[in-house]
Amino acid sequence: MKIIALCLMVFLTGCASMFSGSEQALTIKTHKEAEIFINNRFVGSGYVSRDVERDQAHDIKVVLGECEQSFTTEAKFNKLSLLGLLLDAGLFSIPTDFITGAAWRVYPDKIKMMPKCKSPNSEMKKADT
Repeated sequence: MKIIALCLMVFLTGCASMFSGSEQALTIKTHKEAEIFINNRFVGSGYVSRDVERDQAHDIKVVLGECEQSFTTEAKFNKLSLLGLLLDAGLFSIPTDFITGAAWRVYPDKIKMMPKCKSPNSEMKKADT
């Protein structure tokens, strides 16, 4: 019975799922008073690190007064999924990685942004004020 359970666990789990999981930490650094939004949801100010789903792009926006900057991440293939070729010739493990979203990675996962003003009359608040 233990052998059957072990075989099921190995064959029903992909390599990327085991090592990376279906979420990834996304770190965003900006001006300490700037508000940070991920997919139009407020997540904090200045510096945040949040776990996000690996299998989709994420819209990042930083806002400080009238100034803002936006960026969209990409979902790129996670090469750890290919280890499933060694495990079970990829028959179960690679599809499992795609189903769970672990076959992807968020790129880039470390982002530094500064809000940019749209009009020349708007000025970003200085860090010292």
